Amino acid sequence: MNDVNFSLRHDRIHAIIGPNGAGKTTLVNLICGRETPTSGSIIYKGKEISQQSSAKRVQSGIVYTFQVTSIFSNLSCYENVAISVQRSLKALQGKLLMVSESVIEKHVSKSLGRVGLNGKENQTAGTLPYGHQKLLEVAMSLAADPELLILDEPTQGLAQAEIENLIALIRDISKSVNVLLIEHNMGVVFSLAEYVTVMDSGTIMAEGTPSEIENNRGVQDLYLGN
Repeated sequence: MNDVNFSLRHDRIHAIIGPNGAGKTTLVNLICGRETPTSGSIIYKGKEISQQSSAKRVQSGIVYTFQVTSIFSNLSCYENVAISVQRSLKALQGKLLMVSESVIEKHVSKSLGRVGLNGKENQTAGTLPYGHQKLLEVAMSLAADPELLILDEPTQGLAQAEIENLIALIRDISKSVNVLLIEHNMGVVFSLAEYVTVMDSGTIMAEGTPSEIENNRGVQDLYLGN
């Protein structure tokens, strides 16, 4: 990363695009605490969080979904989401707190229902179609009650119908959660994003609305192939 000055505004879907190796994943790793910056600052809701652990940032509301699905394939869908619920509630209310099963069940049901996986509670996660595994990971993220949800290549490996369903889901999520999206599919980016950051070689080369980015000659030459 080289002299990156990046800001997220409240209440909008913000996309980061750029060729492979541009620094997109490094940037979000710094935001969510998977990497620690060697210089500079990361400010979230007015507080310096550069040295906070990733777990602490989840407690603060920053939740990250991986480019490759990160589920417990040998557990049921219910158990996957329940783990996320338990971690979230205990982090908020104290590590020694016993979380009742009824509270867990309520949160699990809400999260699975929101992504369209209601009725799949008892199915082993690893037996789900790939697209449903992606949805399960989103449900696990929503169960952590995020304020900022970072989605890294959420449409990778999905069929077109699954992509369209996921677009609708992300749009719905964004009504109550800020969304930061890393995505190579420009159709998805221009359909969802209200603001776009373009990266190349560890720097930010352009920012603007989807229309501004689509018509930016430098971006066209670098990434859009026009």
